[in-house]
Amino acid sequence: MLLNKVEFFLMNSAIRAFVQEKYEMPILVKLSRNKNVQSALEIGCGCGNGTRLIKKYFNPEKIAAIDLDKRMIETAKKKIDDKSVEFMVMDAVNLEFPENSFDIIFDFGIIHHIPNWWDCIGELKRVLKNKGEILLEELSIESFKGFPGILWKSILTHPYKDMFTLNEFEECLKENGFTDINKKKSNPLGILKHISLAAILNKT
Repeated sequence: MLLNKVEFFLMNSAIRAFVQEKYEMPILVKLSRNKNVQSALEIGCGCGNGTRLIKKYFNPEKIAAIDLDKRMIETAKKKIDDKSVEFMVMDAVNLEFPENSFDIIFDFGIIHHIPNWWDCIGELKRVLKNKGEILLEELSIESFKGFPGILWKSILTHPYKDMFTLNEFEECLKENGFTDINKKKSNPLGILKHISLAAILNKT
């Protein structure tokens, strides 16, 4: 699902970049248990700010950064000129990578945009190496209940009827072999409830 005009603006704003580096990334770094990363995948890379932070804080040898929106990929390529990073237009539920391609996968709030989100989890499992890690920052249907959740719901375009609850999301991860789930629930300044989560994949 592509972003609407409001979401596109927010994702490309300096405020989003600031929050991502100063708030979201430190939590994910703390949750992560993978400190030796060779290959990384970022789904929904947007304008490339998350990719820049992955390079800065995890320093993988190679990063594959994908987004469904061609506009975002074009912007990211202009911002980041690094031979270790490859930006591609790609669907997160149909990843064009072989099995066991990555040591770690990052998601900065993309999976909740996907109606068939469980298929995305299955794809992450497929391309992640055994004992690899997922690091994500996500919203759930609970994020859009109460105030100001209802206000966000009126502004942002999401597949609300198909969106997961936190319990459903965690159960889907477990069913796909993700264990050692380490998570943190947050609601900074009461603006938007979300979760940061790290999990290790056990394929055996």
